[in-house]
Amino acid sequence: MTSDENKKTKDAQENTSKGAKDFGEKTSDAFEKVTEGAKKAGEKAEVAIDNLKEGTKKAGEKAEVVIDNLKEGAKKAGEKANDAFGNILTGMKKVGDKATDAVEILEIKREINRLESANKKIVPQISDAVLTLYNEKIIKNPTLMAFCEEIEKNTKLIEEKKAQIEVIKESETE
Repeated sequence: MTSDENKKTKDAQENTSKGAKDFGEKTSDAFEKVTEGAKKAGEKAEVAIDNLKEGTKKAGEKAEVVIDNLKEGAKKAGEKANDAFGNILTGMKKVGDKATDAVEILEIKREINRLESANKKIVPQISDAVLTLYNEKIIKNPTLMAFCEEIEKNTKLIEEKKAQIEVIKESETE
């Protein structure tokens, strides 16, 4: 992978991670504000119901029962709204976490590719070093010597084949 491709991949990953994180934070802030608004509405409803309760207390106990029921209903509605928004916030956090995990995995895979590329560049260097040691008669390991002898044999055959090509080319020009 070229450095431009690496840079583009890294930039895309950073932008994706930042975008996912920003999205998660903005969504979380919005739901917190909505939840707080629902709580305040529930609290204001309780205050209004208390005022109404006092004003109608003289009208009799039936009105008080109705108000108590309204108050309990408003409180339950506020709690349910709070629970619902809490669940939504939890879900949004999980989505944000998964997006962050996906970006982290991409970054790790990019690092793995970089290390594999580095190894692929080292292997020919090892080969050249072993061949040099073989030519200097320093290598004594039979396995390495067999590999070097095969490379030497193939190299001679390659030179012979190249010479054949030159002979053919020269005969075409005559």
